[in-house]
Amino acid sequence: MIQYFHIKENSQVPKYKQLADSIIAHISSGKVGIDTKLPSVKALSSELSLSRETVFKGLNLVSEKGIITSKNRKGYYVTKTNTNIDFRVFFMLDKITSFKEKIYDGLRFNLEKNSEVDIFFHHSNKKVFKSIIIENLNSYTHFVISTFFKEDITDVLNLIPENKLIIIDKYEPNIKKAHSQIFQDFSQDIYNSLCSAHSIISKYSELCLVAPKSAPHRTYVLKGFNQYSNKNKTKCSVIEFAKRNTLKSDTAYLLIGIKNDDLVEIIKFCKENNYTLGNEVGVISYNDTQLKEVLEGGITVISTDFKQMGRRVAAVIKNNEKVIEANSSKLILRKSL
Repeated sequence: MIQYFHIKENSQVPKYKQLADSIIAHISSGKVGIDTKLPSVKALSSELSLSRETVFKGLNLVSEKGIITSKNRKGYYVTKTNTNIDFRVFFMLDKITSFKEKIYDGLRFNLEKNSEVDIFFHHSNKKVFKSIIIENLNSYTHFVISTFFKEDITDVLNLIPENKLIIIDKYEPNIKKAHSQIFQDFSQDIYNSLCSAHSIISKYSELCLVAPKSAPHRTYVLKGFNQYSNKNKTKCSVIEFAKRNTLKSDTAYLLIGIKNDDLVEIIKFCKENNYTLGNEVGVISYNDTQLKEVLEGGITVISTDFKQMGRRVAAVIKNNEKVIEANSSKLILRKSL
């Protein structure tokens, strides 16, 4: 098989790329099938006069597209004969939600047609996360990851080769500068949104943030919330859950919990006391849904554009960009405020 691999000494194309291209061309010719074993690293190095580092680099380039795979101590084997792959993306979330599904759709439908996106979940478990990352380091052209861990995972993220990692949704301050990030700036989003609605919020005697301690973005939201309170001299408070026996009239509630339990409690509180959302009680919820568009005449929300985040990731991959940027977010005013 080695006789089909051609390396030109004076070519401007790096030798590892020439090797990768030769392997892909040979596989796409139809002369080899699935599970065909490639020549060993030692044989490729010796016969083609290449360093072992160059050979590994070339083989990894082919592995990234899922065309070949390394079997422990047995060598490299052909796993796919369709070699027309532009990008192969490793997409990892903590868990699936309707919002993160929009990121996935925005990414998947805006990549080239000859691209693949495989989805994984880490469930905020560092041990699981590290195991999956290490297992797949040489199997994808790009890694798109939503973090949200209680532990520091910088060491794991920095195992990923430079320019291949794109962090989404949550900013990670300590990763390599060569990596990209497209994230929600929770602090600034909350602050800007509340300031833009200050004239409406000020009709209530108090603004109360309902922030469960389990909410992964709680710390960042609190920062923006306190910044708004200090600037506007607004009476503000923070509680962990909205319970009917602690709720008050003439108060606007800002809800950041992932579930809708707090919103349900406030609606029940209003019904029991003949209050109307937007009059005696105000509500601002986090992240828009179709239900919030119609519930009780419409729930005011602060929401980022998750599908746009996915589209932006696709553009970064296709254009080989390196970016550190916040995804756009906005306040959508509805009847509940």
